[in-house]
Amino acid sequence: MPSRPDWNMQPPVTRYPGGADTTRQPGFCVNIRPPSREAEPLSPTFATLLERAFPEPAFGNLPKPPAHPVGPEPWLEWLGYWYHRMIRYAGLPVFEMPKALSSPDKPQYYRMYCPAYEGTENASLSLLKWLLTVSMAPQTDTLMREAMNGLDSLMKSLSAGAPTSANTLRFLFAAFEARLPVVSLGHHMFQIGIGASGVWLDGSFTSGTSVMSANLVRNKAATSDFLAKAGIPVPWQALITEEAQLKTVAEALGFPLVCKPADLDGGQGVHLHLEDLPSLAKAYRQCRELSKQVLTQPQVQGRDYRLTVHAGECVWAIERVPARVIGNGKDTVAALIDHENARPERSGTGHSPLKPLPGVHSAKDLLKAQSLKPTSVPEKGQIVVLSHLPNVAAGGQPVPIFSEVHPDNAELAARVARLCRLDLAGIDLIMPDIRRSWRDAGAWVIEVNAQPDIGQTTAGHLYGELLERMLPETSVEIRYVEGRDNDAWGLEDRVSCQGRLWNGLAWQPLPEKQAERVAWARQCLLDDECRGIWLDKESWEWFRQAATDLAIR
Repeated sequence: MPSRPDWNMQPPVTRYPGGADTTRQPGFCVNIRPPSREAEPLSPTFATLLERAFPEPAFGNLPKPPAHPVGPEPWLEWLGYWYHRMIRYAGLPVFEMPKALSSPDKPQYYRMYCPAYEGTENASLSLLKWLLTVSMAPQTDTLMREAMNGLDSLMKSLSAGAPTSANTLRFLFAAFEARLPVVSLGHHMFQIGIGASGVWLDGSFTSGTSVMSANLVRNKAATSDFLAKAGIPVPWQALITEEAQLKTVAEALGFPLVCKPADLDGGQGVHLHLEDLPSLAKAYRQCRELSKQVLTQPQVQGRDYRLTVHAGECVWAIERVPARVIGNGKDTVAALIDHENARPERSGTGHSPLKPLPGVHSAKDLLKAQSLKPTSVPEKGQIVVLSHLPNVAAGGQPVPIFSEVHPDNAELAARVARLCRLDLAGIDLIMPDIRRSWRDAGAWVIEVNAQPDIGQTTAGHLYGELLERMLPETSVEIRYVEGRDNDAWGLEDRVSCQGRLWNGLAWQPLPEKQAERVAWARQCLLDDECRGIWLDKESWEWFRQAATDLAIR
């Protein structure tokens, strides 16, 4: 092994706006001299540690690099791959690999363009330096493990800058795939599209989501009362303000009961199948630790469905199956749970699409009710239920059933969303069978979500489809004009290239100073009254700096 790294990085480190000449997304550029062909190959220990620590992204193509790179270009390919994979693991919306180009003024050096998410450039550069240093340092097992331990703080700093919603990542990826312009609005909010054609997104909140609607459905008690007035089937309910009310409410509603916070999402604090007053009281006290508003309802029977509605139309549906394992006749319950939780999609880290199953301790009461212990070996095909909660956050499994939804049930969900005046909503139904009309089989609307999880596991396609539905259909042209030195352009001017996009921007005189031009371009992107723009060659470059993913086609 070499006693010192056989590579070099030279300043300056510069930022670049992104575009056709580099990577489509913005980032930073560094000058790197790769190790020589005589350098020692990468340690298998290091490669194995990286593979175990950082699962591949759940979506997007990521071609594998050489396992044992030798020579400058394979080594740079390996470096870019792991930079990208670790950035994605941190939850950052970076969707393309770094690009290495020969440096025209530094022989043996390459300019490496590394896309980076806004606000994380310094941490991303530190990650690149870490990969450079550790990959070329003496790689004993002890040093490798110490290096991996020292990586924790760096990965945390990267993750701290990531959007908090997996929906955001998926929407941004769909926009990247469709070559739609993206503008960061700050606080992990984004505009996708241009000017009057743009839609704002925060997770699955959109610029069309009413604040009043979101506030209404966030309160489960208020939502249930509202829907009942409109003739929607909802369970009876009681809002509990003190524990002394529980006995009276239980006698009125009858067991089994559900107890849950009235103003929390994602299944937080929900207690199902409460069979007696002591279990109800215990659940109530736990709910009160999370919220001052506690709701009690009868436990309605049936299967749990989530229907996604956009613009008054049901566009997707899943059945939410509670956490479970299926016996194979050989493994114990505990082993089956461990095997399932070892799957990368159940890692529970970053934005993994599924969450870990509950452990045997959390499920002990349910196991006892099924005459099972952690050491029991279920028969082949035997279903072992680990939780009553169907939510993905509780280890549940979503199963797509959109093609099976009866039209009456799709219309019921759409009507609920329209009543709540939500443009995008998740409607939770409990009913015997989604294939039968609720008018015949019965159904209960359990919850309305103003910021639903679209579905990473079952509905990756839906993000792009929803963007197409959200963006206005009006098509306007951005034109690149040649042969004029002033701003007095008109329809008679010669157009050398034109790109048909979702919409365009209103032309106006261009500022002379660079900073003012960039600011002007951003104003055009964000102004919802902009309708068209004329650009000369120079001003197009400045405009593209603001809209880094814009492509003239």
